[in-house]
Amino acid sequence: MPVGERPDAGHDGQTPGGHAAQAPPGPDGQAPAAPTTPAPALSTVRPLLAAAAAYAVAVVALSWPLVRSAGTALVDPLKLPAAGGVWGRVDLDLLVWILAWTAHALAVQPAELFQANIFHPAPDTLASSENLLGLAPLSAPLFLLTHDAILTYNVTVLVVVWLTALCTFALVRAWGGSAGAAFLAGAAFALGPQLTGSFIRLHVSAVHFFPLVLLLAWRAARRPRPLTLLALVLVTALQMLAGIYVAFELALLLAAFAPSLWREARRNGRSALVPFTALALGAAALVAVAPAYVRVRASGTLPSLPEAIAHVTTTSPTPQVLESWLVAELTLPGLALAAFGLLAGPAPMHLRLGLLLAAAAGFVLSAGTSLPIGNALPSVYEILMRVVPGFAGMRSPSRFVVVTLLALSVLGGLGAARVVGVLGALLGARGRQLGTSLACAAAVALVIVRQPVLPLPLAPVQLGGVAYAAHAWLAQQPERGAVLDLPAMSSSLDGAATLATGRAMLASTLHFLPLVNGYTGHPPPMSALLLTLAQRLPDRDAFAALCALAAPRWIVVHEGLLPPTEVEAWRAAEEALGVERVEAFGRDSVYRVDRACARARPSPALDPSAAPGTTFAGTPLAPLEPGTVLGRVEAMPPARLPAGSLSWLWVDVHNDGNVVLPGMAGAVPGSAQLQARWWDARLGRIVAVGETTPLGRDLARGESIRAQVGLAAPKTPGDYVVEIGVVQQGAGWLGDAAGGTPFLARGRVRVGAPPGP
Repeated sequence: MPVGERPDAGHDGQTPGGHAAQAPPGPDGQAPAAPTTPAPALSTVRPLLAAAAAYAVAVVALSWPLVRSAGTALVDPLKLPAAGGVWGRVDLDLLVWILAWTAHALAVQPAELFQANIFHPAPDTLASSENLLGLAPLSAPLFLLTHDAILTYNVTVLVVVWLTALCTFALVRAWGGSAGAAFLAGAAFALGPQLTGSFIRLHVSAVHFFPLVLLLAWRAARRPRPLTLLALVLVTALQMLAGIYVAFELALLLAAFAPSLWREARRNGRSALVPFTALALGAAALVAVAPAYVRVRASGTLPSLPEAIAHVTTTSPTPQVLESWLVAELTLPGLALAAFGLLAGPAPMHLRLGLLLAAAAGFVLSAGTSLPIGNALPSVYEILMRVVPGFAGMRSPSRFVVVTLLALSVLGGLGAARVVGVLGALLGARGRQLGTSLACAAAVALVIVRQPVLPLPLAPVQLGGVAYAAHAWLAQQPERGAVLDLPAMSSSLDGAATLATGRAMLASTLHFLPLVNGYTGHPPPMSALLLTLAQRLPDRDAFAALCALAAPRWIVVHEGLLPPTEVEAWRAAEEALGVERVEAFGRDSVYRVDRACARARPSPALDPSAAPGTTFAGTPLAPLEPGTVLGRVEAMPPARLPAGSLSWLWVDVHNDGNVVLPGMAGAVPGSAQLQARWWDARLGRIVAVGETTPLGRDLARGESIRAQVGLAAPKTPGDYVVEIGVVQQGAGWLGDAAGGTPFLARGRVRVGAPPGP
């Protein structure tokens, strides 16, 4: 037998059944009586080191040239197909910021971990997205040593993919015995598109300890040694804390595999309560982060259950689409090998059935609401959204496919191990060597077949360069006030402002001052108001309201990203606004706010003890009576717009009625908002409705405000009538409710072909 190979023995010299190392078990999972001599320890270490080196080479090759520029560039989603474009890039910026913030907060202010520096002054802003805390043992020391958020992210994501492959190798090596088969399984699971994902989706690929949790749980079921149990608790805790999605994914995997663990414990005369208790203790780490997410849900940041179910319904892939994904990830030969591993793999049948159940459970949840239970019951996914706390926030069901991929990859590894065992039985040492060589060749071929187009496109990000010089300067200032970075993003449809927001978040890792800007999947309700006001600057009314709500001390204006007229307006408005231009870095200007900002009254968004149901200025958010509403919206929509484009239109809103319009509020029920809707002139019906924009200020009788509204043109060219009006969130358009046309402006717009690439 060549060094490094042994027939179907686990890493501790035992078979999956927990007995002394024996000849390969039969298809029924029962080992024959004749024992074999345990392999030396070197036979365990050497294949692991060889696999670690080979996986490292593969990760470097698949990410090339990222390794060469790990501290100065990120993979560019804008130049990759199906990478999300602008949203893919700002998601990546968000992930980079999360790793940096958690490292900083754990070192400086661990008690304030979730009071992150974005969306100032909203509370618990880290809980509006993933927290990635389980990655802190790797990412935090790296960031604290280098203070380089770009390097920290790149190294972390590359190591996570490498660890995933290595842990899968260790699992299949223990269950199947063949190093070659284990190497194939690790490549199948970790080095495919789902996990590498162009190295821009750390929140998806952070499943590195899934295989290790299974391995330790299996060993604890057989022989619950103290070190095994302690390792199981620790690894489970780290994996659970690696992200909210991956925590639910791991919970699904363990729930599906639990009967197999119970059977293995009983088979060895043990109680399954011991490994289950260790897993529960590891999962209990989520208790430390749960309060912040509970508070965020109570604040209205997360969508309601009906909204969440509606979103999942629109994003649920069909079973046919999932099947095509599995073929693309594992290939038809790989799936055939998994089927062979299920039927004849060198592991107990209950273990293989546990993997099959996990694969099926992952498939069912990945389908979201597209797999209802018969005609009378909803899908399993919808039932879980209704009954499991926190599951309603899982808006991307397709991410659960990772459970299916892991289970099928391990089954494929077991199938390959059986092939190696059969060749060894027929041809002896040469047969085992041949089988190992074939498995390793299959792993290389699989990586090559699935590899992305290389080299990967990179986007330069030099936090020490001139583009971030203004924020580097702020890091040196003794004054520690809040920062506003312009242009600000008030709509994710505004691609340029969205990208600018991502850059502002990266820049904030240089100083971690409170930042009014921010981007997450679930922004706090008050951010809509603050960022709308910021977008209107240097308008005096908008600045006064923003000053009262957020009290920024510094404003960084990226003049190269603003229209020339707006730049000139900033220079002219310094004295009127009470700001001073104190530094300039290229086309970036830094303004210090010298005026005193009078705080608005407390609000639930700022002070949980304050009475709910009012705006920041104290106006009730109760529904407005139709007979009391009267006013005008004056606007001049453009005559032509490109299809699918977003533009901002200034409008004047006048309140001529007897009630105060509750406009100084975020995206909360009862607030007064501006909105545009599009009528098809030919069909005579509404065909598109734009996003709502906060009015920005409470309007009493006789008062007016100049505000902006987003015009998101329909994607189909044609003639349209656009209506711009005031809506009360949760109640509808004021003009409709009154039966007339108060607070409503109309205009004809010709929507032409979208601009070329």
